[in-house]
Amino acid sequence: MIKKNKEIWKEYPLNLGFPTDFRIEFSNLGRMKTFSRLAPKGSIIKGSLQGGFPIFRTTFTDELKPKDAEKLQELDKEIAELNAEIKNFGLKSPIENKSENLRDKLDDLKNRRAELVKTRSKLNTKFRKKVSKYVAILVHKAVAELFIGKPLDESRKFVIHHDFDKLNNNVENLGWATQEELTERQMKHPKVILNQFKKQFEDKKPNVRSTKLSENDVLFIKSKLGKKGVTMKKLAHQFGVSEMQIHRIKTGENWSHVKTVSELKAEMQK
Repeated sequence: MIKKNKEIWKEYPLNLGFPTDFRIEFSNLGRMKTFSRLAPKGSIIKGSLQGGFPIFRTTFTDELKPKDAEKLQELDKEIAELNAEIKNFGLKSPIENKSENLRDKLDDLKNRRAELVKTRSKLNTKFRKKVSKYVAILVHKAVAELFIGKPLDESRKFVIHHDFDKLNNNVENLGWATQEELTERQMKHPKVILNQFKKQFEDKKPNVRSTKLSENDVLFIKSKLGKKGVTMKKLAHQFGVSEMQIHRIKTGENWSHVKTVSELKAEMQK
């Protein structure tokens, strides 16, 4: 039984298929530590994020196959021989003093060298790809495997966070679940519930333009009321409100505190 809050470290198997001096460990608190020649005592790392989940990822490369290494060595030898030959041209005499044939030969040597260098680069990439292995380890899954253990039921292959926090990879916050359980939990996620509430609220929320006008809107409406060619229906459509609201503005039932210049003058004359 692991004592609460006591940090325990366990090595995670990389299963590369070839030897390496690199190791990675995970703790029951959800932290990562890597070991290498540069960090023999271990170094705490954060990794990166994938879909909000902390993840460790890198590529490991084994030694080249003997046949492939031999092919690259052959190319290295040819390139070195061309380099020496090109260098000899410069030692004999300056390039400007060489005949046209010699200049052509020098250009040919340089072109051959360039082709060999290009070929070697492509082959090196191809050969190293054959002995490379990409590794991606999700922290929450690694912690669950190391400290809870893989479930006997193969359908329970998903790791859930009890508090829905993807960054909280403490083993006490993790558990195994089936696809059905995972889907059901996702529907209970606080963000999902909040979004559903917001949607319901937005669906019930009336059009702001239909119930709330600014004082500038009201002043404009009052200034247009009674003018030739301007109807309450037209104003209602323009501002997205009902004709009744325009009528109430006209009669002073609503927005009576908003006065036009003419209304203010009329009050002053009373």
